[in-house]
Amino acid sequence: MKQFDKLMLNKLFFVFIGGGVGSGLRYIINVYTLQTNYPQSGTLFVNIFGSFLFGIFFVFFQNKTPIINVFLLTGVLGGFTTFSQFSFDVVQLQSVSNLHSIVYIVFSLFLSIFALFIGIYLGNKILN
Repeated sequence: MKQFDKLMLNKLFFVFIGGGVGSGLRYIINVYTLQTNYPQSGTLFVNIFGSFLFGIFFVFFQNKTPIINVFLLTGVLGGFTTFSQFSFDVVQLQSVSNLHSIVYIVFSLFLSIFALFIGIYLGNKILN
């Protein structure tokens, strides 16, 4: 096997393990928040918090081994945050109220991007 193929398989293994960890955490949070009056709050939380963590981890581990980045960013946080669930939540909310779905979209997008910027900013402040 070529060296490239071995490296790719190693990365794939770490994405697989990290994705399982992230998806498991997302599932636990969504099951817990199903007890609230707003079931989409779990997805909203993981997307915002995941974006924040992505910013911090990106700064902390940008010069580290690619395996750490693949495990944490692609695997754990890729499994933890979810755009497909977000899209499904929008459709569910739209059947109740267009206003609810629009508010959910705006909060999810802007707060997640804002959280990413804060994570990058804090990561840089801590490292410098």
